[in-house]
Amino acid sequence: MTVGRILKYKGGDVFSVRPDHTVAEAAQVLHNRRIGAAVVCDGQSCVGVLSERDIVRGLVSHGGKALTMPVKALMSSPVVTCAPKDRVKDVMDVMNTRRIRHLPVVRDDTIIGMVSIGDVVERRLAEKQLEAAVLRDFALAASA
Repeated sequence: MTVGRILKYKGGDVFSVRPDHTVAEAAQVLHNRRIGAAVVCDGQSCVGVLSERDIVRGLVSHGGKALTMPVKALMSSPVVTCAPKDRVKDVMDVMNTRRIRHLPVVRDDTIIGMVSIGDVVERRLAEKQLEAAVLRDFALAASA
């Protein structure tokens, strides 16, 4: 199972904010789109990712004034990405090791999608359930 297969299943929608947007404006984008993170783009360049977790950390550190701060003050940077050909298991390892919940998917220097830890876990679980079913069928056939 690859990241590209996940994108075929879920689609390639990517929502972005600018580094000079306020955190409140970015939070509104996350809320309206029902997403957990947005890519931070400065023109054509991806300069960071702003997640709900980044916003919560900003609120704890700066109080309510975090909402008026620019996104660039709270975003995670540099951006860790993955490619469509990457295996789901490998992406899961990166997410767990680096404690990242969202990864932009990049092909030829262009962001073509975003995968979350939920997407990766869901696909990995489906993969394991399929393996279990195949083994069960094999065991039943062998015992018949």
